Amino acid sequence: MDVRLQQAHRAGLEFLGATQKFTGGVLQSDARREYLNAVPEAPTGLDERRASVARVLADSPAWAFDRFITRWVAEEVYVRALPAVESIRPTVEAWLASPEQQLEVDPDVVPPSYWENEFHLTPGGWNGHDLMGPAITELVFHYVLVPGGVGAVRTGQARKDHRATVAGAGRRDSYRRIVEFGASSGRYTFALANTYPESPITAIDLAVSSLRHGIATARARGIDTIEWLHADIERTQLPDGAADLVTMFSLLHEVPDTGAEAILAEAFRLLEPGGEFLLGEVAPYDRHPAFDAVVLDWETENRGEPYWREALGRDLVGMLERVGFTEVTSYGASGGVFPWITHAVKPTESHQDRSTCQ
Repeated sequence: MDVRLQQAHRAGLEFLGATQKFTGGVLQSDARREYLNAVPEAPTGLDERRASVARVLADSPAWAFDRFITRWVAEEVYVRALPAVESIRPTVEAWLASPEQQLEVDPDVVPPSYWENEFHLTPGGWNGHDLMGPAITELVFHYVLVPGGVGAVRTGQARKDHRATVAGAGRRDSYRRIVEFGASSGRYTFALANTYPESPITAIDLAVSSLRHGIATARARGIDTIEWLHADIERTQLPDGAADLVTMFSLLHEVPDTGAEAILAEAFRLLEPGGEFLLGEVAPYDRHPAFDAVVLDWETENRGEPYWREALGRDLVGMLERVGFTEVTSYGASGGVFPWITHAVKPTESHQDRSTCQ
């Protein structure tokens, strides 16, 4: 979409991006050095790490201002982005209009309770504004998150195509049917489409505005292999064995353990025997240095990530194995910690069949 904002709206968003870039690239780096110089051997438990950082950096201006500014940007970004998208509403609505494919909104879908949270401090959540999808993808990502980074993505890292890295971690050159959970406006969906251009994709989400934005983007790019589905990913209503790849990017940290278990069970049901599960996420806490783990954990109480601590401490590998997946591997791309890739396979025979043979 060709976004042409008035100077005041554009400058306001660019200011937030530059501010986040400064606090992440300068203030947070200074605070990290202060901590590492003071604590050469940091504790390993999360509670001990949090206490250690709080004690060592109690009087650190760099740490205090980094946290203050990060929270301020997180709040301010929607104060500026939503009026900005309203200022170009006729253009956005005309761009979203699609005579070829209209989203079928299911009025009977009941979102899980956790989905009603204002993730990332979005006012009213992902469906809190009828243009939230374009506002997030075209404005927040472009002007603030890409230059400034946030959360697990450090300053400057958002320019890297992490989604393409995860999409390419599948074992096959093409798939009969890919199902993506939590597609939103399709940033990961399009990485999948570029990686597997011959494979049809069903992209599922509850956010109506984001799905409509994804449809319009696919049309603009000439991509016709994607079906956009309004549904709850815990209960998609798709048939058993509908896919040979079920995948998602940066989703499971938004849900509690009970929700994650239901999502993984649905992924297992949707896969045909031998099908693959592929996930790109934030690495568990124990894979991060102490200071970085505390920076991440801060999101739990301060930036609209209520299940972050629960998610980054969960045994995802064990959870997948309990659902029935095998060949579970979990690793950081290029030897790092983001994106953290988890891959698993649905066995070609059920546990019941194997036990019978025994």
